[in-house]
Amino acid sequence: MNSLKLIFSLLLLFSLGVAGELEQSQKLPLTAQLQKDQIPWFVARDRNNSEPFSKKHLETLVGPQTKRVALVFFATWCIPCREGIVRLRDNQADLDKNGVQIILVNTGESEIPKIESWIKTNGNEKWPVILDTFKNIQKNTGLISGTETEIIFPKTILLDNKLKALSLIGAEGKDWPKVLWE
Repeated sequence: MNSLKLIFSLLLLFSLGVAGELEQSQKLPLTAQLQKDQIPWFVARDRNNSEPFSKKHLETLVGPQTKRVALVFFATWCIPCREGIVRLRDNQADLDKNGVQIILVNTGESEIPKIESWIKTNGNEKWPVILDTFKNIQKNTGLISGTETEIIFPKTILLDNKLKALSLIGAEGKDWPKVLWE
């Protein structure tokens, strides 16, 4: 399965290199699960893998300055994920100024030291990291369904401060991460 992920990542990287970077990030239709008043209930683990992390915990992260919450799904093997998260990190001041809270959601990986090292190198260690090891968030939000077993990266669910889904973003374009606060 890891070789399949690698092949998919290389094909995506090649296609981006041939076609150039997209002008605009790819806005996908909201799944049926995301069309409700709030994101569906879920449970996962926090980055320390010691506490359950649920929708209730997510609500506590939304502070008075928060206008938007971006659930950014990633895997350490995903090249487009790394590039998108680095761009988020490099635009942290704009994210803060515009009230965007970033929450990273690792999908299906369980090697916590590897994930932590990846975050330290590519992201912002202050961002909350959720481990969706059993794909509960992906299933409950409709990012994977039926016979699907893997999410296609990159994916970001953009929520308002009441946790209502505003958009589902796929491939990131030149407007990334500006699309998160516009």
